[in-house]
Amino acid sequence: MAIIGVDVSKLSLVAVRTSSTGIVKESFEIQNTEVEIGTWLDKLQSKHKYLLVASEATAEYHNILAKACLAKAIKFRLLNPILTKQFNRATIRKRKTDLTDALIIAKLAIQGEGSIVTPASLSPAKVVHRTAIRLVKVEQTLESMCRRFSESLPEEKAVNQQLLDCMQLLKTSCEVLRSRARESTDPKLTKLLMSIPGVGERIVVTLINEIENIHRFPSPKSLVAYAGLDPRVRQSGTSLKRNTHVTKRGSIYLRRDLYIAATIAARWDSEVHEYCEKKLGEGKRYREAMMACSRKLLNRVYAVWKRGTPYERRLATTGT
Repeated sequence: MAIIGVDVSKLSLVAVRTSSTGIVKESFEIQNTEVEIGTWLDKLQSKHKYLLVASEATAEYHNILAKACLAKAIKFRLLNPILTKQFNRATIRKRKTDLTDALIIAKLAIQGEGSIVTPASLSPAKVVHRTAIRLVKVEQTLESMCRRFSESLPEEKAVNQQLLDCMQLLKTSCEVLRSRARESTDPKLTKLLMSIPGVGERIVVTLINEIENIHRFPSPKSLVAYAGLDPRVRQSGTSLKRNTHVTKRGSIYLRRDLYIAATIAARWDSEVHEYCEKKLGEGKRYREAMMACSRKLLNRVYAVWKRGTPYERRLATTGT
């Protein structure tokens, strides 16, 4: 199998082809356009029967490559940028070039890192939902800027009004995008997942868009790992330590909303509340306890979605 590691930027792609053992065979540099990527992939397919292409998740710049691979039935892995940074830090020679990044991506793909991209991963609903989340952050930043500007220069009424109009337009855009994302979700699945304490209208949209299909996860542990909520494990010689920190390898959108859902559930659901108190009693900090609650909540999501029945306490999967 030919492994292609790709370092993606807005305008171009730098790639390396390696063997299945990580030996570099050739390198490429092409423009990040549909035509150039399509031509390049056609040439690769004519020479190699089996291909695996991998890149980092870099804003939306990897989308053209991912869509082209899907269209040509080429397996495509998407890696969390944190992984490549950690890999580079662990090397003796800490070089940072596009080619070294592409090689690191290829080596990580050989190890099975990253998630396989599916058509659902690139669905318009997912893009719409993620854009809405990003715009909320912009809205919060703009709101803070408007407040500071108004306090500093209250006499600039015209400018203040323009800033307020801009903020209102941003809020409206966010609501439109959220509405579109909600409309695209399965109403039966939405109702099912909202039976779980802590999961509301906004959070359920994140769960459905980020998880995509529960049947691609063979166990709750695999879903927890996908969300990046599994504890770090460090081994040195015969010493094996489970860190209180999580790996943060998965979807930041999923992880963030699960944390919010866990804080809500810890207030209103007696089982989650007791579990949180238990973790705090063990000496865990509040954030660590809430991460454990997030894992517990994700176990519930797995059980409810997989079985197709509303949440009941007996359905919850035990463990952290």
